[in-house]
Amino acid sequence: MQIQNKSKSSHPSRFITTPHVLTWFCLFLLLSQCTQFKKVNRTIKQPQEYKSLDQRSPFLKAHMKDGRVYVLADWRVQEPERLVVGNGFILSVNRDTLDLGDFSVSVDSVVIFETNVVQTSSAVAALTIITGISAAISIACLSNPKACFGSCPTFYASDGNNDLLQAEGFSSSIAPWLEDTDIDALYRIQVQGKTLRLEMRNEALETHVVRSADVLVSPKPVGGRILKDTQGKFWEVLSQHPLTMDQSMDEDVLPLLQHFDGEERFSLADSSDLSSKETLDFEFDSPADGKVGLIIAARHSLLSTYLLYQTLAYMGTKVGDWFALYGKMKHDPDKSRLANILGRIEVLVQDSDGNWQVVDEVGEHGPLATDIYLVHLPESVARENNKIRLRLTKGTWRLDYVALACIGNPVKPDRIQPSRVLQNGLPNKSVLELLTDSSQVLVTLPGDAYTLEYDLPVDSHNSEFFLQSRGYYLEWIRQEWLAEESPGELAKLLFETKTALKRLAPEFKKMEPGMEEAFWRSRYAKP
Repeated sequence: MQIQNKSKSSHPSRFITTPHVLTWFCLFLLLSQCTQFKKVNRTIKQPQEYKSLDQRSPFLKAHMKDGRVYVLADWRVQEPERLVVGNGFILSVNRDTLDLGDFSVSVDSVVIFETNVVQTSSAVAALTIITGISAAISIACLSNPKACFGSCPTFYASDGNNDLLQAEGFSSSIAPWLEDTDIDALYRIQVQGKTLRLEMRNEALETHVVRSADVLVSPKPVGGRILKDTQGKFWEVLSQHPLTMDQSMDEDVLPLLQHFDGEERFSLADSSDLSSKETLDFEFDSPADGKVGLIIAARHSLLSTYLLYQTLAYMGTKVGDWFALYGKMKHDPDKSRLANILGRIEVLVQDSDGNWQVVDEVGEHGPLATDIYLVHLPESVARENNKIRLRLTKGTWRLDYVALACIGNPVKPDRIQPSRVLQNGLPNKSVLELLTDSSQVLVTLPGDAYTLEYDLPVDSHNSEFFLQSRGYYLEWIRQEWLAEESPGELAKLLFETKTALKRLAPEFKKMEPGMEEAFWRSRYAKP
């Protein structure tokens, strides 16, 4: 095993499959063979040109909820009416041409749009997959297009000395039908006075659709903290206690795991099978009384990002068809074969017979911000045994902190909406209205950044803070990925996942050493 130490610089990544293998595979063959569209490649030379691009594209594909597809060549948006109008043709569910001419399409009847031009209309941009964007717009991506920076919205706040990446919002929500609420601990934030400030950024080649970004606040117990468990409930953590390594282990990672400080323990992926597991064994001294839990702070490695990008690459020019199909099926990617094989971080304890039993699992998708979790340990087991095991897929998780917790009472934090929103240092009331009205969304494009200010009703020095964000995001499909389009390889990844993870292992291992550096260097930033 190779263990590396690295300071964290701090996606989403979810994967889609289905139990109805034969049905979906036939649908895929239908889409891949019957849809005849000319591939359009477009290279954007300067990132700052995004907002000034011509809204007209050589094509716009509107995938409808009833399965039909409009293909428009000369299109425009009628914003007040939420309509897209243009000329072209319409295809049936079986991709037969139904009609030619001028069409008017209601945005509300569309599952997903697909084009290669950035659209500034919020109504359309919130549903649009951008295809054919070249990685050449980011020099850091040229050497490895599968390591280009990708993320959901990133949230920065001060730790008292520097602005740190504290959270990433809804990192699993990669499509409109996967819109979800995400709660992240702002564990290292330091607030001065009664105003909490967060900077929300779009730092990737993505469209972010943000419905809300609220702060949860709760008083801390004396000398303790507040943490969220895997069921979404909040608890007092009265004290935290270090663990020791099991003497049978051949590595000592405790120096990396004793503090939540960005110094991480991580292993490299297996060279022959990306699904290979590893275990870490710890020992602890049981407290005299009270409920006991385990604290784990971790984030995803870039293996999950690579697999997401590889899945999109295999979809290639049919990515819009696939997204539309999944949108109509409303498939839950949490139940996918790939997600289940990679898994989360499993927490195991020994029963009275010495057998290891899984008591819970933790971990969110997303390689950016480290989140912190609380796992409840069975009281009887915690009293009778003093060992804990973590089981995880090699090369998939970066661990920052592990400790034993004495748990107090449950708590219910108060929710606070933003009081002000600043853009380029100036108040933006229209954005504030979007973020405080759940019926509306804020759509952001690469380089957008907003400062969110929250007026606090309590003493910030004795309070715990969490970010509760809701929304989804859409990846922009890199031109360099399209060359790998392969219905056969996609089918293997989705349906013969274990075999595919073995086949992909050598390719991933070639790029693994330089992925982290390339990833962080390719963040989008306005000049």
